[in-house]
Amino acid sequence: MKKIVLMILLGISFTTHAQTADDLNENLIKETVNSFFLSLEKQDTVLFKTVVLLDGQLWRVSNLSDPKKYDMRDFRTDMNKVISKKKVKEIPHRFDIKIHNGIAMAWVPYEFLVNEKFSHCGIDVFTLIQTPAGWKIVNASYTIDQTGCAALKKGK
Repeated sequence: MKKIVLMILLGISFTTHAQTADDLNENLIKETVNSFFLSLEKQDTVLFKTVVLLDGQLWRVSNLSDPKKYDMRDFRTDMNKVISKKKVKEIPHRFDIKIHNGIAMAWVPYEFLVNEKFSHCGIDVFTLIQTPAGWKIVNASYTIDQTGCAALKKGK
């Protein structure tokens, strides 16, 4: 009887405490994206360079006008914009992460503050690849919205 109870307890402990590789990678991806946000907030180009591949791209879709405007730049060029006279902070609301064989996507609704005041909200879509140095952002696409922010924050 003791052996049966012990086997049951061991089985439960293995299934409830095991962390899968995807769980670990998901946490590492969140850390990478949060470090990206922190590099913007702290205006830290050294940190910025540790989480992106400089040849990667940034795509912006501005929904503030009709027709919508969009543009692209690379991280190498954008790195100069990390240093700013404005105090910026990007606040992620949640992460929806998909992972497959060294590639990942993170869908992140966010709110953006400039000088501690609301500027806009939107969706960030990060594409990451797993390198020997860890997960790196190779593409970031984002929207700029000033309406519908409450729904984005709630997850609708």
